[in-house]
Amino acid sequence: MILVTGARGRVGRAVLDGLLAAGVPAAELRASGRDPSLLDLPEGVTGVTLDLAEPASLAAAFAGADQVFLYASGDAPTVADAARTAGVDHVVLLSSLSSLEADPDDRIGAMHRAAEAPWHDVGVEVTFLRPGAFATNTLDWTDGVRAGVVELPRPDSHVTPIHEDDIADVAVSALTGGDARGSARPLSGPESLSFREQVAIIGAEVGREVELRALTDQEYRDRMGRWAPPWIADSLLHLWSASDGVPQPVHDVEPLLGKPGRTFAQWAHEHRAAFV
Repeated sequence: MILVTGARGRVGRAVLDGLLAAGVPAAELRASGRDPSLLDLPEGVTGVTLDLAEPASLAAAFAGADQVFLYASGDAPTVADAARTAGVDHVVLLSSLSSLEADPDDRIGAMHRAAEAPWHDVGVEVTFLRPGAFATNTLDWTDGVRAGVVELPRPDSHVTPIHEDDIADVAVSALTGGDARGSARPLSGPESLSFREQVAIIGAEVGREVELRALTDQEYRDRMGRWAPPWIADSLLHLWSASDGVPQPVHDVEPLLGKPGRTFAQWAHEHRAAFV
């Protein structure tokens, strides 16, 4: 039995669909969410309740599962212990590229290192997925693209945006005995792009000139502060200042999947409807 957590999320749902496409019978799949009635699951897939922040929900969700696709969320030692106690053999943990940099000013990386730490000696085989920036992060720009102006700090900062389906494909490989099983590789899209270049690609896709207007760091902090704690904006600005005008290393999925990762232009084409 394979449990896919976070099945309402873009990556979790892509993992679930990918397992089915790979020939895993629906009866051998279980998908979880805080409210499984909202999951809209494929026929034959069982929905279970799981909130990684609620330890009481762990045992029932993990019971009988041989493998788990897991988001790095909740109290990591408690989650890892629950998986071991339930007899889970293999976990695919969705972490972050930032976990590989011991940067004291990057609290996002510290959070993911803490999420990974208990899995190193829990007695369960683990595949660590460590993607960098998700291409889907640019969905935050939809209103700006429609209005013709996207406002961002550090517009020439580089990221290596990865398609959510590439992350899912690596997870599926690991869960079906492919080359990705047991790996702990950084993952990225196939190219380093600045925010400015990403905006231009989206603009070309929707056939619209989109201006990129630079925000000051404080303007960005003020905007982020409406919905997120200040340390998130500070961590992101710290990362983006280091990559300002500096192309970032590419860690393509090709060595694991035998095919190049999907480009950001392909992602933009597939998600065009979100920006028009």
